[in-house]
This record gives sequence, C-alpha cells and structure tokens, in this order.
Amino acid sequence: MLNLEMIDTLYASLSKEQQQSLIGLLFKKSKQTMNYFHRTKDISLSKLETLADFFGMPLDYFRKNSKFKTNNVAGNNNFVGNVSISTNLMLENQSLRKELESKDAIIKAKDETIEALRHMNKMLQAQANNSIKKDGE
Repeated sequence: MLNLEMIDTLYASLSKEQQQSLIGLLFKKSKQTMNYFHRTKDISLSKLETLADFFGMPLDYFRKNSKFKTNNVAGNNNFVGNVSISTNLMLENQSLRKELESKDAIIKAKDETIEALRHMNKMLQAQANNSIKKDGE
C-alpha cells in the first residue's frame, strides 16, 4: 500500500520551484495535483518510478512499512550483506542534510561579514594614520 504520509512529507520539504517541477513530471499537461494520490489511493508504476527517481529513492521506499533490502552477493572476493534502511532513517537523513546546508550558508555569511569587517578595519587604520601624519606636520 502506498505511504501517502511519506509522499506528503517529502513534497512539503521541497521549494515551490521543486514542487512545480515534480508536478510537471508526474502529471505532464494535466491539471492534477498531489491530491490525486489521496483520491485514487493507488498509483501507476510510471508515476511511482517518477517519484522514486525525483527523490533518489528505491520504489519500495514509498510503500507502508517499507525497508530497502539487498540480497547477499559474493563475487570478486567481495561480500555484500543484507542492508535494511527504515523510512524514518531516510527522513532523518534528509532532515540532517538540510540542516547541514543551512549551517553551511550561515558559515558562509559569517565569513563574508568577517571579511567586510577586516576591510573596514584596514580603511579606518589608514584614515587614522593619515590624520596622525597631518597632526604631526
């Protein structure tokens, strides 16, 4: 069964431009909105693939109580075991990624402020030096 709450949460986390882009990909030229999923309670495979591709998730990610699993594979002396990622971890990961981007933006803004203050400090020092020279003459 389709996890509508997950889709709503992911959709709400997008910017307006990203939301419009996703709507365009899902519904092409029709005037459907995300309410389509609530009305139909079903989704075509092509729409599900579009959602999965857009968010970079496997198809199973959008099913209720889904887990992303792989099988054991042995080849070239490499062993890959079962991997299980709950949907809550995916959402937490996405949230942490956004928080990190936000903190990066804050750091960049602070760096720019520091640079501006250094520039102003140099200008004030030069101005003070000029006034000291004039007073000394």
